[in-house]
Amino acid sequence: MSRPCRLATRWGCPVLLLLALLLASTAQAEYLGNVTFDQPIPSFLPHGVQVNVSIDYKIDVPEGRRVYVIPYTNGSPTPHYAVNGSPVYPQGTGTATGYFRITQGTAVVDEVRVYTRDPDFTETPLEMFVPVVYRYGPHGVYNVQPAYSQHSRLPYDTSFGMTFDYATDQPGCKIYARPFNSGSLEPGYSASGSADLPPSGSYNQQFTFAGDADVTHIRFQVFALDNSTLLDEFFVPWDVHWRQWGVYDISLNHGNVTSLHNSQDLVGSFTFDHQETQDFHVWMWSIQDGNYCPGSVYQGSVAEPTGPHAITRYTRVNDGTETVDAVRFIVGTPTEIYMQFDIPVLIDYGPHALQNFEFIPGSPAILDYGEHLDMTYIYLTDEAPGVRIYGRGAYQEEALFGMTSAGSPLYAAPSGSGTFWLTYNDDIIADSIRFQMVSEDQSLTFLEWYQPGHFIWGASGHVTDAPEIPVLADLGLCYPNPFNPTTTIPVSLGRDVHVKLAVYDVRGRLVRTLQDGYLAAGEHVFTFRGDGLGSGAYICRLETPAGIQTQRLTLIK
Repeated sequence: MSRPCRLATRWGCPVLLLLALLLASTAQAEYLGNVTFDQPIPSFLPHGVQVNVSIDYKIDVPEGRRVYVIPYTNGSPTPHYAVNGSPVYPQGTGTATGYFRITQGTAVVDEVRVYTRDPDFTETPLEMFVPVVYRYGPHGVYNVQPAYSQHSRLPYDTSFGMTFDYATDQPGCKIYARPFNSGSLEPGYSASGSADLPPSGSYNQQFTFAGDADVTHIRFQVFALDNSTLLDEFFVPWDVHWRQWGVYDISLNHGNVTSLHNSQDLVGSFTFDHQETQDFHVWMWSIQDGNYCPGSVYQGSVAEPTGPHAITRYTRVNDGTETVDAVRFIVGTPTEIYMQFDIPVLIDYGPHALQNFEFIPGSPAILDYGEHLDMTYIYLTDEAPGVRIYGRGAYQEEALFGMTSAGSPLYAAPSGSGTFWLTYNDDIIADSIRFQMVSEDQSLTFLEWYQPGHFIWGASGHVTDAPEIPVLADLGLCYPNPFNPTTTIPVSLGRDVHVKLAVYDVRGRLVRTLQDGYLAAGEHVFTFRGDGLGSGAYICRLETPAGIQTQRLTLIK
């Protein structure tokens, strides 16, 4: 039996979770689902920039419904929000659209309320809250487009460029992008300067290294035109590295969380770049717990020519039931390894597999009691007599009972497509769907797989998954400000988390570190003393996994 998968966390293409929802008791069979946003999470947006939202719906009453979105912060509507109205969407299925924006102030939108109303605004049949992280303020850097993919290993002196949109409430600004590694500036870089920029537009930045370097985040700083005042800064997660040899723009032919049959290759496509005169090779291999996965095979390598060129490699668990938790890229010669690195995945290999799932409605979704969750999938099996396949709601990898569902035909080996549906008439919160592939008489279970997805039937409650939801923190208003000689800095934390709280001068130089370690959830107060410092402006910066918040302090002597 295959080991159940767990949800994977990725900042480029995030998995949205339902944080809370309420459902009025109705006789209709309706849903809201597949809620998507056109801005990545997290984003650092200037006032007025819209976040456009798309929501699939099913409406089961002749008079139709309205569909709305509202941004929320700390459980209440975000101050100074603007949203669109809603037409009356007709009976049937379709896709509704909405938007929101914040017009003034500084706020973090941490969830979006998505709900339906009847045309006369007397009822709210469906309502859910979807967690997000959109930081709004007078300055913003957003729509960041890096030139190379995550996990890339770039050859020395290769320029890492990025384009982005920006806006500020100043007459103009300068913007700098710099490489950070786990909270610190990575030494040894060369980077572009900044032109004098108008208040809004598009721009680009680049940096590079002449030796080994590792980058986890890109720090964007917005300065006043004279470079004397740091207006704001933003950290965008991005994993990129510099080495003597290049393996970059890596993509896999299957998702990084899936089950695969022993006959299926995991193929990596990438650019390989080296300048060696000797025969140089590159391989890709399946990894389990830091070692080569039992039963795995890999594609051999011919001597690769110098210079950048596109190639593919495959790996596979040829037999047995195993979990692959990483794929390893290896660069070297037939007798010596010069570079190797792992990219995390979660792939269950075996003689049976389920993959390419599609749900209607898509996750996240809220469904009326009795409303069907329909699904399709691809199956592969070595069981010659055939298999049956069943789905069931699950929460934290525990099956949820009390459902009504479809039966299963006998699916013929070796492969094909299948369908299933299920529903509940009680309050149910599911954070995955558990699939089981069983023998014809259901006496043997060949495969158990938990497919991530958030589906709610008639429930009022919370679905939380700590690795998936960014830790929310708040840097309160420092007081007094201006100050002499001390000011109080309040920090509020939603859960236990690593915190770095520091004060910098306006040129970005560290003045004092007030906290660099784990803090418990709750309210905390710090004191910053200006003894020995000159009068002027300083920047207080709070850094947590949720992002960076800053506040300007003024010392008057």
